[in-house]
Amino acid sequence: MPDSDAELVRGLYTSLRRFAAVVGFPAVEPDDLVQQALERVLRRGRLCDLDDPMSYLRRTMLNLAANARRSNGRHRRALTRLTRAAEPAPTSYPSDLAELQAISPDARAVLYLAVIEQWTYAEIGDLLGCTEDAARTRAVRARRQLRSRVEGEDG
Repeated sequence: MPDSDAELVRGLYTSLRRFAAVVGFPAVEPDDLVQQALERVLRRGRLCDLDDPMSYLRRTMLNLAANARRSNGRHRRALTRLTRAAEPAPTSYPSDLAELQAISPDARAVLYLAVIEQWTYAEIGDLLGCTEDAARTRAVRARRQLRSRVEGEDG
């Protein structure tokens, strides 16, 4: 086990950044999300004192991503109320990740951990604070939601 928080961060950073890229809000760079999570966790104490710092940091990033998504939704609704209907909508460009970004950070995290990292649903449930069955249900719903978005775009 690393003796310092700096060594621990160096060892975990690549995996944390990859996770942040998957669950993060599109307007937030993955490095920024990792930095915010580290800042939040280190305010409470040392990383070395945590039983499972990777899981703790991943959960923190999920919370930060969900907060950013809610905040952006409130901001977008406020702008909609303030702008006139006659103004043209801003141009948006299609993206391969648009469908994935449309589902919640928790759903993206479940898919990432199950498909890419090949975690068991029990491990995912531990990270998200739910049961194995609930994690499996979230994965099924996320896949269904993603499939319907992709098929809706093709059809």
